[in-house]
Amino acid sequence: MSKPHIPYFDFYPADFMNGVRGLTPQEVGVYTMILCRIYEESGPVEYHAERLATYCGMRVSAFEKTMERLIVLGKFSLSEGMLSNRRAETEIDSRSNKLKINSRAGKESAKKRQQKQSTAATDVQRPFNHTEADTEATLSSVAKAPALGDFDILQSKLIAAAGDDGIQPHSALIVGPIAELISAGVSLELDILPTVKAVAARRTRPAASWSYFLPAIREAYEKRIGATRDLPKPKTMDESEIAWARRLRFARDKRIWSTSELGPRPGQPGCRVPASLLVDGDGEGWKEIENRSAA
Repeated sequence: MSKPHIPYFDFYPADFMNGVRGLTPQEVGVYTMILCRIYEESGPVEYHAERLATYCGMRVSAFEKTMERLIVLGKFSLSEGMLSNRRAETEIDSRSNKLKINSRAGKESAKKRQQKQSTAATDVQRPFNHTEADTEATLSSVAKAPALGDFDILQSKLIAAAGDDGIQPHSALIVGPIAELISAGVSLELDILPTVKAVAARRTRPAASWSYFLPAIREAYEKRIGATRDLPKPKTMDESEIAWARRLRFARDKRIWSTSELGPRPGQPGCRVPASLLVDGDGEGWKEIENRSAA
């Protein structure tokens, strides 16, 4: 299985300066470009002289001469047509292991938080009232949280919404703050993903963690819920016998009925009119009408 492409690597200035001491500026440039290419591919790269010379902005002959010296000096090794660097290989493996550890830690942390859920009812606002430092303690405060589903799917959706440069790679796998919101009832599709996408698009640098997006998600959630809350509530129909008797008198007089408002007409299955008010012939030959007040 190929290694994941992760757009960063640890850089140690002192080690780098020691490594390039004694090289010409051209050799330092080629060394740096090829080293970055190895990190970019998360492993050895094919030694294709023309392609790599173009990558370095050099003539092929000059590039080949420079690479020969770098290989002789042990800066790169060439085996079966592949260029590699021992230090880079070590760092790539270390980086991959760190990501795996962070991923497992994130999943285990979320599981533990779910197991410690409080029995006291809480408002959905509570998950928003924390900082990155106390993320570990907050998921346990959400009462009766639903199953979070597959964390890998959640990670992939969030990363896709944030884009390639929306969040630091080592933080992208720690989805606890977002999982907490989903447990509390915040919508992944309506509130979280659109907000992450919009916020990430405005940034010039990757976010440090998913917690960075919480204030904007809260604003989106409150706006959506507030809009729903402000909608006029549907009128509750009076189901008393007095009200039904009045409707029946009107229906009998006009020989009409509104199924959309009053339900099935008399004589049909599911009729809501109290049986004690019905008489023989009710509903027979009545015309169907729409949009008449049920009051």
